Amino acid sequence: MEKNTNYWVVGSFHGGEDITNRFLKESIWFDGYGENNDYRYLETLKLINIGDILVMKSSATKGKGNSITFTKVKGIGQVLYKIADHKFEMKWFKNEAFPLDFNHVSYRKTIESLREDSISFYVNNLMNEIENESIIKVLEYKKQIILQGPPGTGKTYTAEAIAKQFTEVETVSNPSELLDEFYKNFNAQDSEIIKSREERQDLRERFLASFSKESLKTLTLENYCIGTGGRDNFCWWIERGLKRLGYYFPGSSLSYRLYWSKSKDEYVKSGFAKDITEDNKAMKLVATALYNLVQSKNYNEANKYFGESFILKILNTYYPNEYAPVNAINYIKNALILFGVEITNLDFVQLNQRLLALHNQKNIEFKKEVKPHEFMRFLVENFNLKEGIKLSNNQIVVKGAYEIVQFHPAYSYEDFVRGIVAEVEAKQPTFTVKNKILAEFAERATDNPKAKFVLIIDEINRANLPAVLGELIYALEYRGKPVNTLYEYEGEREIKLPNNLYIIGTMNTADRSVGHIDYAIRRRFSFIDLLPNEIHVPDFGKGKFQEVENLFSEGILSSDFKKEDVQIGHSYFMANNEDELDIKIKYEVVPILKEYVKDGVLSEKAIPEIEKL
Repeated sequence: MEKNTNYWVVGSFHGGEDITNRFLKESIWFDGYGENNDYRYLETLKLINIGDILVMKSSATKGKGNSITFTKVKGIGQVLYKIADHKFEMKWFKNEAFPLDFNHVSYRKTIESLREDSISFYVNNLMNEIENESIIKVLEYKKQIILQGPPGTGKTYTAEAIAKQFTEVETVSNPSELLDEFYKNFNAQDSEIIKSREERQDLRERFLASFSKESLKTLTLENYCIGTGGRDNFCWWIERGLKRLGYYFPGSSLSYRLYWSKSKDEYVKSGFAKDITEDNKAMKLVATALYNLVQSKNYNEANKYFGESFILKILNTYYPNEYAPVNAINYIKNALILFGVEITNLDFVQLNQRLLALHNQKNIEFKKEVKPHEFMRFLVENFNLKEGIKLSNNQIVVKGAYEIVQFHPAYSYEDFVRGIVAEVEAKQPTFTVKNKILAEFAERATDNPKAKFVLIIDEINRANLPAVLGELIYALEYRGKPVNTLYEYEGEREIKLPNNLYIIGTMNTADRSVGHIDYAIRRRFSFIDLLPNEIHVPDFGKGKFQEVENLFSEGILSSDFKKEDVQIGHSYFMANNEDELDIKIKYEVVPILKEYVKDGVLSEKAIPEIEKL
């Protein structure tokens, strides 16, 4: 909204008839007197400009009698075009009348300037909401935006207000309907589906070529243990190589009962193998336990030796049609609960197979041949299986989140994306890779795909953006596609920015001390101007606002600067009373204006006018 926007209260009667609905339907407003060639309000009507706001009202009475006691707002809109002096093309922000009572307020004329009262307060709040909604539309489309403007125009305030509105609790979709739609619309002949299936089949065959069921009993330390740096051992395949067949990350190599420790330069054992002195003997027992599990599928026996998730990973790797490719027990439980499946008295393998049974049931119901991994991919891409889903009347209830980070010249990639952190353990320094705010936030958004997450980057242009973002510049544009980062975290370098992660940056256009945003980054953001707007200033502050605005005129403002980049904004003049305004003028407005003179933004001619303030 431009700063010189004026607000007018207008009538909605013509010839004694309420024609509000006509105005709203035809996107117009006109002066009824003017329609009859009676131009009694012509001089006032000529003051209405394109972009001005019209508040359509009707008068009403309370109790008996005909005295006007309050006003109802029936529509609020913006002037798009002047059809005639008395007639305007409108954009009404509401598509139907919305009566709103204001006691002790009377607007008797066909048109008059909006006074500083409860209607003005309401209109101001509504216009803020409308502006925010328009910004939200851009944010939903582009995924990342920058709110730019001079100091005091409410950039950070607006960013936070939008984030709050954008991430609030909402209900979306019926999970059972979503599941049915997935099976109903699944197309096994889709080229991407065919390609994905071939890649997975090739991956599994490569693994089985090295680790067939029979070969498990002869596993050695060298071809079993992870941590050696090689990519041809059994545990590397289980954790990383076969990740596309079902995610398994143990958190600790102890899950394997045997692994190679680089720091200790030796094999480390845990669990049932811990007290076995000879490494080869311990390996023989591990190999036998694995072989027996795969041959017999006796998971109760295997549970004496290995963890539940590890057992599930082994079973769904060797028997992909008998076990669902999901290894986290809480994921399985949350999925089953989501679709109303009873889970009482089921052990971890029975839970897994019950989930697979749900999948098989849907295949039969819709006469499809969806693969188990395709079913699981649908689940993790649509539901928060990590934390569980809240339901209300069979609708998913989601709540997003937002966070604020402020950039500065020393901010780095290691501060924002991922980096090495020094920690002290047993008085010895250790160095580990940690995810930072962007990677952590992206992970939260990925885990909760139906909710919206907003990261606010305040003063985004104060950091060296190409250095801070690195390869994430690509990820901003190509959401959901992995990019390799500088550091390996939990066994992988890849990072993705999901579609439900949004970024709002704020940028002070008056700050010439910081670097500009280069074109590669600029084209990945939408830029939205937030400019000084007098409508936000109370009546007692408008005079001061205009005095300051006059300082940014030709002859006083340096030719090197544009008014819209440096004129201080309305927030400097928003006060509860005149005493508070005086304090803000003396200790906030005057100092920044003097700094402008010192920096050459304003000429020396501004000094006398600044002193008058």
